[in-house]
Amino acid sequence: MIMLCWSLWRYRNDVVWNKKFSRPERVVATTLEYLSQWKIAQNRFYKVPLQPSMLGDGAEIWVKPQQYTVKISVDAATFNDRHATGMGMVARDYTGGLVSAKTKLLQELLQPSMAEAVAIKEALSWIKEMKWDKTVVESDCLVAIQSIRSSVHMRSRFGRTIEDCRRIIKGLNNMELYFIKRSANRSAHELARLSHMYPDRIFDGSSIPVIVKDCIVLDSVEK
Repeated sequence: MIMLCWSLWRYRNDVVWNKKFSRPERVVATTLEYLSQWKIAQNRFYKVPLQPSMLGDGAEIWVKPQQYTVKISVDAATFNDRHATGMGMVARDYTGGLVSAKTKLLQELLQPSMAEAVAIKEALSWIKEMKWDKTVVESDCLVAIQSIRSSVHMRSRFGRTIEDCRRIIKGLNNMELYFIKRSANRSAHELARLSHMYPDRIFDGSSIPVIVKDCIVLDSVEK
């Protein structure tokens, strides 16, 4: 009840100060997500590290994967004016060259952590669909990455998405998941920002938007 009142107060402020209105179901969904994350934070048996917790986490520049490995950079973007959420996924090989890229646009405005979790789920499903044998998935959302790695079950939409990610990962071979800094995730970030212009599209080297292509080239040069 306290969390619901807090959410109502936040959304009430959005209406008063920002003229921003939200649907009742969104208020409830946000409340459940925050409640689940708060419970995790209060659980003395589950300590979320303040720093990246696995070797390979926290990269500040994009690094080429090992030979015969496909690395997928993933990011999400929210569009308040369109009440939509977009996602960008960029798959590259060990030479740094583009294998493929993909966008996804949902006609629903998600909370940032939820949007990132859904984007990771989409990337994992893409791997399964393409039958890539050896893959690396990178995201700049530490909350989503740590939630997927943990064994904590959350009774929320965010938690169900995390469970979906875990389930897909179990069915994949040679798949690694890492947290990276935003500076190492530029290509997916730019593609996510363009997803409302290119909804639900698949790109190759000749059709990828120029700004994303420039990021890919710059990443290869820096490395």
